Amino acid sequence: MPSLSIIIPVYNVEKYLKECVKSVLMQSIKDFEILLIDDGSKDSSGKLCDEIASTDSRIRVYHKPNGGLSSARNYGIDRALGEYIIFLDSDDFWIDKDILFLLVKKAESQNLDVVRGEFVNVDAKGKQLYTPDLPEENLNLKNQILSSYEMMKFVINGRFFSWLFMFRKSAIGCLRFDENRKFQEDIDFAIKFFSKNYRCGYLPIQFYAYRQRENSIISTPRISNLANSFALCNVFYEYAYKVEDKRLTSYYLYRGIMMYYWTLETVASDLYIDRYEELEKNLSLVALRKKVYNWTKEVSKVHFPIHLYISPYWGVCLFRLRWWGGKILRAFKIKK
Repeated sequence: MPSLSIIIPVYNVEKYLKECVKSVLMQSIKDFEILLIDDGSKDSSGKLCDEIASTDSRIRVYHKPNGGLSSARNYGIDRALGEYIIFLDSDDFWIDKDILFLLVKKAESQNLDVVRGEFVNVDAKGKQLYTPDLPEENLNLKNQILSSYEMMKFVINGRFFSWLFMFRKSAIGCLRFDENRKFQEDIDFAIKFFSKNYRCGYLPIQFYAYRQRENSIISTPRISNLANSFALCNVFYEYAYKVEDKRLTSYYLYRGIMMYYWTLETVASDLYIDRYEELEKNLSLVALRKKVYNWTKEVSKVHFPIHLYISPYWGVCLFRLRWWGGKILRAFKIKK
């Protein structure tokens, strides 16, 4: 039985798949299995999976009808044999050949349920882009055993990417990714996973190369993306009162409230502003704003943005005003 299962969902990535799998096979630790989940690819990715698997007995390939990223990850979880599970998107790759060894070593030496690392941004060709340095306070966490609250607040802090975590499979248990969610599924999964108090660890190592591609889910305007993002307000609120560590209650409430603010800012962007009236109606923004405003009364000593106290329309106007003001100011500085 392998100690570690690497789950790689595959969909139309013939250009990147070999580089992705190669970055796993070059790892210094060898006791692992790779699960390639071909999620109904329309290009040659499925055939390529079979060819790659024929070169290494540790690789297992599954072909399934297209169901989306969450469906493919769940399919892999259900078939994983390892004590630990880690995810890798098939258009990304790892840049540290010792990362699996380090993750497993830390988990076993400290009896951890989950360990998290960090990432760098790369372009479509794999060339590293600007990536912020790790905060000094994060470096100080590397030798500590963290609670779920500490992991959520100080390590994750809004960066919920599931592929940065190595999970103990028994800790995941029956939890699965929401297959009805096609956007920000990582946030939904983290909310639910860390509502239980686990032994968590952190490695301040930027091992994961996150590829920035054109026409990605994030950069392509979709009303369904906004709907999924606004829906996370309710998920945060629901689990705020289910958490085992009650310190997470106020933190989840804050995040749920701010999800409205952050998503409304996206509505105000050039991607969506021309469809504002349609979005306000279809996404029930007025009712959502009222509900979120009521939640602010449950969080003490926190000053929220004015956007939560006015209608969504005027909130969007404020975002646009700030955007134009910044643009004028930058133009003035350049001219000066």
